[in-house]
Amino acid sequence: MAETPIPLKPKAKAVPEDALDVNSLWLDPALGDGLVDVHYHDIPVGKPKNFFRVNPDPAYRRLSEIYVHKAEDQIEEQTYIIAKPMQVIEEARRCTLVTVVYRDGSPRLWALKLPKEGERDNEAWISARSAAKVAMEKWVRLLWQKRSYMTRDAQPGYAPEPDWSKLPSFDELVRLGFGESGIIRDKNHPIVLDLFGAPPQKPDHDDGLS
Repeated sequence: MAETPIPLKPKAKAVPEDALDVNSLWLDPALGDGLVDVHYHDIPVGKPKNFFRVNPDPAYRRLSEIYVHKAEDQIEEQTYIIAKPMQVIEEARRCTLVTVVYRDGSPRLWALKLPKEGERDNEAWISARSAAKVAMEKWVRLLWQKRSYMTRDAQPGYAPEPDWSKLPSFDELVRLGFGESGIIRDKNHPIVLDLFGAPPQKPDHDDGLS
């Protein structure tokens, strides 16, 4: 009776030397992995509409002058920053522009209005500024009651402390929030032309169609 043949084990393939050091395959983690890096393209401007926090760092708020415009055919208001040479618009007013974040880390800019010189402060503005101070310490939501704002505290565990280090610079937030058209720098801005009843502007060039 013939003996049962013993199967031969296949020869193990040699592992390439450059595959042994797996760590050498990865790039420097300091470059970011594309999953946690956040690139903002548009920053909303206006009062917060959900639970929020206000950045307590003075570098993330500025005293400015704004004009709030509401077109007849639009529901949302549009906020404009007034550059110093154009701070002669009677409808504009001073504000403190603060940086807000939501639970997911997304930022927002909020203009806290201030009275003009000789003007009486009102409860809506006072309560909004008070709410912003509270939001520097804890997660709150704005409530409008009897011509003023109140805050509602979020429940424990709603969200951890914001990671303020992930925010772009304040100047970058303003650039993304307002853009070039959102800053009134001279009398040729469309909003200024509308406010002062300027005649229709002539086109800069002849398109050959007239």
